[in-house]
Amino acid sequence: MLNIVICELKKFKRIWIPLIVGVFLLIQISSVPINTAVMKDADGLFTWVNLAVFSYGFLAAVNMIIAYMFIWEFKNNTMLSMMIYKHARWKIFIGKIITVILISLLLYIVEFAMLTLMSYISFRNTLTSAVMIKHLILTLKAFFFQMLMITVTASLALVSKKIIVPVIYIGVQLIASFIFLSEPMVRAFIPFPLPVISNLMLISGNYRIIKDISILPSQVIIAVAMFTFGIVYGCWYMNRMEVQ
Repeated sequence: MLNIVICELKKFKRIWIPLIVGVFLLIQISSVPINTAVMKDADGLFTWVNLAVFSYGFLAAVNMIIAYMFIWEFKNNTMLSMMIYKHARWKIFIGKIITVILISLLLYIVEFAMLTLMSYISFRNTLTSAVMIKHLILTLKAFFFQMLMITVTASLALVSKKIIVPVIYIGVQLIASFIFLSEPMVRAFIPFPLPVISNLMLISGNYRIIKDISILPSQVIIAVAMFTFGIVYGCWYMNRMEVQ
């Protein structure tokens, strides 16, 4: 398993710098439409930029990374070569999931570090250890909840072998997130906004549309079920897939 993860990480060695640059550009794009009046201090900068990054930026980025990992393997026939190795096929699937988790963790760390630097430059006097610890915890929570939903994307990419299917799934997540905001009655059954809910709770008192918002147990249960289903189905499909 360790060898599989190492091999997968080596495949990304040429795009580490583009990924980091992409995080920087994502932060800049996310901060452009934000009213500067609400970003008066370091806490405000973290809160508002992360609202955008966690709600659609990393959602799309992480899903596209994992879709790319599977679909590209079929495009260049690497997957077929991997499946004839002596190790169990399901380990390939698990290895890719672990790799995506590690890469995603790096992206979240880089994003937090960049926001910390921006806060230090613009709001040095308000960048306290309490603010940093609070938003570090919120960032890790966002990362954890986002990872719960990547296995479904992986399974869709593995089965379809076409990028359009994961893209549609990303669209479904975004649409469901908007429904989550506009229809409080169905919030308990929509897990996709989980990564950003903690940040929404910070501003819930200012906007009626997100009044009384919180992380609901049913959302977490659904997300965990999605993760479990994606893992089980992906491993099962990988084991039964024909080598052509």
